[in-house]
Amino acid sequence: MMAQQPANITSYQNPTSVSQFTPLSPRMRRSSSIAAELRRLISAGELKPGDQLPTEATLCRQFGVSRTTLREAIQMLRTSGLLDVTPGRGSFIRTPDLSQLLADLALTTPATRCSGAEINHLRCIIQRDIIARLTRVQTAQRSELHNFTLSRQATPDVNAEAEANWHLHMARLAGGTLNHLMLQTLLAMELQNRIQRFHNPDEVMRTIQTQMRFNSALVDGDFALADRVLTQYLTPGVAPAPSQVQPQQPQSAA
Repeated sequence: MMAQQPANITSYQNPTSVSQFTPLSPRMRRSSSIAAELRRLISAGELKPGDQLPTEATLCRQFGVSRTTLREAIQMLRTSGLLDVTPGRGSFIRTPDLSQLLADLALTTPATRCSGAEINHLRCIIQRDIIARLTRVQTAQRSELHNFTLSRQATPDVNAEAEANWHLHMARLAGGTLNHLMLQTLLAMELQNRIQRFHNPDEVMRTIQTQMRFNSALVDGDFALADRVLTQYLTPGVAPAPSQVQPQQPQSAA
């Protein structure tokens, strides 16, 4: 049974108390709800790197759960890179790894909680910056994007993976770790939607045609056209903003 008035959590190394726990969500597994609440406290800065979590007994009492449930939650945070767990010493907050935090975001924030238009708008911003960076990449490298074209014979999940790899390879070629991580997160958030979309043969063909036009424009050095093609693909029916690509002489392979 859940505690009626959860107590404040206090750092072992820093006695400053933090805000009360938010009540556990009845729609989530209890272990997931505990992990989400601890993530919230870490994100809010109320639990800082180096702080030690209270003992198992204290946390079980505060959350009103069994040790087994609590340990599942602790393991989730450990796997996420948010906790260092040392037998005999306890669990300590560690400096979060950005890539792991974004992976967690993709898992805990499905596309059903964000509109497809919102996700595609963010993707469009990121990928237009990627296109601008691709102006500095050699033609031979840009031509590698032809390797990720979808197939009309492939299953929807295989095509969804191919499309994601196409976008992510652009980001790798362009450089910029944050762009790659953010794009990877957004693609993961809408994975199920993209798989569902590729059940429609017309969507598969639309994507193939977009890939062919976009890849050819990049190889030809027409970055403004590539920008328009990808923007229209991600946000159909929306008038594209002026291209941010600065015209320059495309580089040839050495």
